[in-house]
Amino acid sequence: MDVRATPQDTERRFRRLRCERGVGLIELLTVLPMVAVVLLGIYALYNVGVKSQQETHNRVTSLLNEQSGLERISREMRQATSVTPVSSQILDAVTWVRPSAGTASVQRRVRYDCTSGTCNRWEGPSGGALDTGPVPVITNVLNADVFSLEPNSVDPTYVVTRVEVKVTGASNPITLDGGFALRNLAADS
Repeated sequence: MDVRATPQDTERRFRRLRCERGVGLIELLTVLPMVAVVLLGIYALYNVGVKSQQETHNRVTSLLNEQSGLERISREMRQATSVTPVSSQILDAVTWVRPSAGTASVQRRVRYDCTSGTCNRWEGPSGGALDTGPVPVITNVLNADVFSLEPNSVDPTYVVTRVEVKVTGASNPITLDGGFALRNLAADS
């Protein structure tokens, strides 16, 4: 058997080798900057998404915490049998509170004080001094006037609440508007 290569076989092998020779330096230097630009673009989009997600998480967490605090204030003050409006930042009342889950409600003196950028809850015996507190209920309060009494009289029947809360990492505050009727005042008067 003769193993000599014919000129046609040699030419076919040469063409095959030329097709499989790889990437040239010019091609490599052209493609690498394009790949770098695409990767940097993808990284920038990823980075924006992560920052946006973190800001949204902070905002939602803050909203849920502060909304829960405002609901607690409303729930306790709605049960008040007497209210002493100290200022637009402080409400002092004798109200019914439940000391722990599953126990009967007891009458206690409760004060919500929002003067220091935090709405703090104080509690004490009905007719006595405030001996428990401060317990933060709403934090990062920006506005000065939190409570307003409607109608504007000495004997209020409805309290309007407005709380502006600073959110960590966000430029705009969250505003919570609400209110509650002092429905037990008429029953004891």
